[in-house]
Amino acid sequence: DGTADPARESRILALRLLLHVLGHPVAGPSILRAGPQFHYAVRQYLCTSLLKNTTSADTAVAELSLRLFVPLLRHLRPILRVEIEAFVTGVFFVILDSRSATVRHKLLVVTLFEEVCSDAGTLAEIFLNYDCDLSAVDLFGRIVKELGRAARSGLSDAAGSGLPGGPGAGTGGTGLGLVAGAGAARAERSRQESRELRLAAMRAMRQVLRSLHSSIVTEAGAGDRGDISPDEAAARLGGDGGGDHGGPGGGDVPPDG
Repeated sequence: DGTADPARESRILALRLLLHVLGHPVAGPSILRAGPQFHYAVRQYLCTSLLKNTTSADTAVAELSLRLFVPLLRHLRPILRVEIEAFVTGVFFVILDSRSATVRHKLLVVTLFEEVCSDAGTLAEIFLNYDCDLSAVDLFGRIVKELGRAARSGLSDAAGSGLPGGPGAGTGGTGLGLVAGAGAARAERSRQESRELRLAAMRAMRQVLRSLHSSIVTEAGAGDRGDISPDEAAARLGGDGGGDHGGPGGGDVPPDG
């Protein structure tokens, strides 16, 4: 194909290869055991590259980069605690709050949160390692608030267009009927995109509730999995401080055994 951009195709191929490698079940433990030099390479090169690509105007590049964040969050939390916080607060929340970001880009971020929130263990560790740390941001709480805000996006615009009493009322039809040709198509497309974003945000909120329910049921009925029960967590935090979990500003909570 003479119209293909070799640089773009190479970038997409590299992102797909990274997604395949990092998505493998043994990738996380292998990287964690690889040593400080490899950890530095992940922070310095991979995270920096993803930071640029997640904000790309190219939808394919942005989507692959956002999908790559999921295995990083699930498998490499112990070595990327600061980077994960920077990604979520400095990139994903900014995209959702930006008026200039496209609805498609916001939809990709909400879909990312839906996948992250579908894993009860990941969601629990986000809460323990950020919201329960006085030196960190309330990451879990802010994710829920941003999803709630996304679930209401576009409602004010819809209320002011095409409804009785809104702009265009009493002038020969709905607001949409007054917009000619391409303008009408753009308005309808914008409404559909906002609706998709709201539905995706509500699906993500449903995943949050399911994961919370799963955590409660698991903690109450299965103590032999190695999960940390609420009483045990309180005992560790209120103990002599010699455990691995520490208090605010301490090390990351290890993944479930």
